Amino acid sequence: MQVFKGIEIEQIKKAIEAKKQNFDIQWLGKSLAYTPYQPRPLDLKREDSLNVIYSLANSNDENFLFQAKELEKSAKAFIIESLEIATYLRRYISVPLVYDFLILDSYQLLEALVYGTDSVMLYPKYLEQKTLKELSQYALKLGLERIFCIESKEDLTKAIFAKADILNLNKNFSLIPLIPKQKILLSNLQNANPEIFNTLDARIL
Repeated sequence: MQVFKGIEIEQIKKAIEAKKQNFDIQWLGKSLAYTPYQPRPLDLKREDSLNVIYSLANSNDENFLFQAKELEKSAKAFIIESLEIATYLRRYISVPLVYDFLILDSYQLLEALVYGTDSVMLYPKYLEQKTLKELSQYALKLGLERIFCIESKEDLTKAIFAKADILNLNKNFSLIPLIPKQKILLSNLQNANPEIFNTLDARIL
């Protein structure tokens, strides 16, 4: 779960607008016809206690692919912060890829699909309720699963109204009594495989 500062958010907005100028959303949509990747389902089951999702966001190791293949044996998905890494991994990794970045615009969702991701993180903290709902609906329309990152009661309320199915609580366990049944809850664990990654986030039901 990432934290975004005001200046970073403004930079992201400017980057989105620049991309729209160079490659508008119609052009991006047409490029889907040439991508070999279709979104894969994020198969997280409430009754499965081994639903581990590894974060590959901080790995710059030259043996990156080898390490990812080793973790793939026990992973239900990988969290990545770079679309370039997503495209690279998609060729070799069979488990779904979750794009963890601040989504502010539907353009980013379409872009994530083109690059081969299967799911996206949505951050209610940084979005108005209407925008969050629209982004959530558009992601579903594209076939992308959504994981809502929850830091507060307000975030939780927004996510529920946006029809969230998967909630990443990080370590905010005090919110659990407020969550409706039948939701899939993810939480942050300590290093699950230190011999593979020096710093590794894992999330499990």
